[in-house]
Amino acid sequence: MAHGRHKQIKSGVIFLLVLAVLTAGTYIAWPLVTGQGGWQLPWAQGGSGQIVRIRARHAPVSLDIRTEPGHATDQALMGNVYQTLTRPDAKGRPTPGLAQNWEVSANGLLYTFHLRDDARFADGRRLTSEDALWSLQQIIDHQYQGHRDLDGLARVTNPDDATLVIGLKSPNARLLTALSGRAGIVYDRQARVNYSTRSAGSGPYQVDDWQPGTSLTLTANKSYRGPDKAAIRKVIFSYAGGPEQTIKDLDQGRLDAVVDMDPATADQARKTSSAKGRKAPTATPSTDNVVLAFNNEASSLLSDQHVREAVRYALDRQALADLEGGEAKALGGPLNPLSPGYDPGLQAFPFDRTQAARRTSYYAQSYYHGGLRLVYPQEFGSQAGDLIRTQLKAVGIPSQVSMVDQAAFRDQVLNHHDYDMALLVMDNDEIDRFADPASTMLFDNVDIQNSWKQVTDCTDQNTYAERLRAFARQVSDLSPSDWLYQRMPLVLTAPRLQGMPSSLLDRYLPLWNLRVQG
Repeated sequence: MAHGRHKQIKSGVIFLLVLAVLTAGTYIAWPLVTGQGGWQLPWAQGGSGQIVRIRARHAPVSLDIRTEPGHATDQALMGNVYQTLTRPDAKGRPTPGLAQNWEVSANGLLYTFHLRDDARFADGRRLTSEDALWSLQQIIDHQYQGHRDLDGLARVTNPDDATLVIGLKSPNARLLTALSGRAGIVYDRQARVNYSTRSAGSGPYQVDDWQPGTSLTLTANKSYRGPDKAAIRKVIFSYAGGPEQTIKDLDQGRLDAVVDMDPATADQARKTSSAKGRKAPTATPSTDNVVLAFNNEASSLLSDQHVREAVRYALDRQALADLEGGEAKALGGPLNPLSPGYDPGLQAFPFDRTQAARRTSYYAQSYYHGGLRLVYPQEFGSQAGDLIRTQLKAVGIPSQVSMVDQAAFRDQVLNHHDYDMALLVMDNDEIDRFADPASTMLFDNVDIQNSWKQVTDCTDQNTYAERLRAFARQVSDLSPSDWLYQRMPLVLTAPRLQGMPSSLLDRYLPLWNLRVQG
């Protein structure tokens, strides 16, 4: 009797197993028969929070972080795919990254970094000090992005796998900050990839797919063992879509966030925020400033300081800042509040048409020939050029305005210096470019160069901040450019998305902090 019941149970189990196999087979085969998409095993399907979709303002031209300038590449890849020895906090100050801690010698010439022992590259290989040393050499030898920040290195050694020692020719109070940027990336010395389309980093994400100008997909790095493990399985950046469609996509759940919004999209978001019951876009501070760069070489009209001062007095910086469509703030000098050298008391050359006209009157109209040539990239929009031209005309300064695409701007302004004025985006830390006579502004002033050496040639951050503040005032007095406003990128997120950073998101967007609710 018992034997019979055992036989019946066994037959029942076999029946259930066969039924499960047939069901699974049907589940797998059905899409193939019907042609209706692919399939996933139920237990392999991510929840609704496993994919986050972000609309960003600027698309990377290339994914090669070694050579491609600009913040679009930084925004997607820095920290997420490529990690650095130090990394920035919410104010851009250096904090532990791949280096969990470090010591600085009393004379400021020796930095000893202790690397995390859990760091791994995407292929699973352990990241060591030999990779860090090799990376510094590659950045310098091939002049990768960030190489200028490593000019003062004297010697680099790695006494063991977890220790990197950097020796300097002279103290450099900015080294730790530099190592939180491109200069501090640790590359995989064994990687054999096309960096312009793929990735080989040590961060919590890796490149999964890239459609130039359209989208970039990052997926969680399964080899990652560090403290920033990704909570979101996949992040998809998209770079195309008009203002109405972008906000519609956000409201209907096809987007989770819009970052660094352009003015038209921000306007659309504000118009519909009340009707949709959502918040208006939030302004986030950036270390970036919009600068009206002057060409200071002898052949340019702006080599004359009177002309430079006339232009500075002529411009209503807040009116220009308002074109950003957010809460961009007019600047009184070269640095914004996220810099340790920021001086709120510096309000140099305020908008004053009387002062501008007085300086303009030093010269006859024929002195300006066809007018000062303003060249700027399309990202600023036609209104920026029109407003600058109108404000200069109001004080008697004629101008010629050219809005060009990014490739033409690089060639004409950055490579050939064929301009009088140009709109640039410059980070606070790029103030050192005014001490470099070969930079875009071609400003060659020995006093400024000597002062800059004093800024960096100190061993503590308090002294550095004091000297930087004095340097900024000295540069401003000479007016090699006009610093217009601090960028305040706008962000709008869906209610379910948590962890979006409150600053620097135009260049540093730590995706590992993102979480979804529900």
